[in-house]
Amino acid sequence: MNLRTFTILFVLLLSLGVGAQTPGTAYPKREFRAAWIQTVNGQFKGMPAEKLKQTLIEQLNSLQKAGINAIIFQVRPEADALYASQLEPWSRFLTGVQGQAPSPYWDPMQFMIDECHKRGMEFHAWINPYRTKTNLNSDLATNHVYNIHPEWFVTYGNQLYFDPALPESRKHICMVITDIVSRYDVDAIHMDDYFYPYPIAGKDFPDDASFARYGGGFTNKATGVVVMSMF
Repeated sequence: MNLRTFTILFVLLLSLGVGAQTPGTAYPKREFRAAWIQTVNGQFKGMPAEKLKQTLIEQLNSLQKAGINAIIFQVRPEADALYASQLEPWSRFLTGVQGQAPSPYWDPMQFMIDECHKRGMEFHAWINPYRTKTNLNSDLATNHVYNIHPEWFVTYGNQLYFDPALPESRKHICMVITDIVSRYDVDAIHMDDYFYPYPIAGKDFPDDASFARYGGGFTNKATGVVVMSMF
């Protein structure tokens, strides 16, 4: 092989190598470009079904135009449901009254799954695992798990929480997640506030007894980590 032939081959190989590293239109680089749509702030509470559907569609259209490819939609803000559940009551952030089904009947999570997938967007079901009341003055439905097993819960500040240390609490939350993934075509489960609440000055989170029982050898709660397993 003479020098001229070698040089031509080297240039060809170099150009092929550069081309292989340049993202093409057929296989674009995968990016996670997500937006959260929360419900716990009450923006949808009591809104008529058709108006709420149209609002969600407008939001999805705007987000799609902005290049968003995944939606993280809050479906369980207070151990309740913005979907059809046999385990937890309908959310007050949907109908205004916890336990009251939407009328006319519809399923917001299924609606959002369908609308997201229509647009080529992922749907992530956003749940808050431990929080049960954002305000102690809120009323819970008669079939809320707190009214069945109040011993699973603790009050901290102006809010009510599952005691994360209890196996019964974690089992219930895992049942909720298993129910969602077995019945809905979700692309992911998004768990928010899976940690202990932010500290309130002068107040300790009231789970010393359960920590002593289930602490697993940790010397204090600050170093302990609760692991939630679905298996």
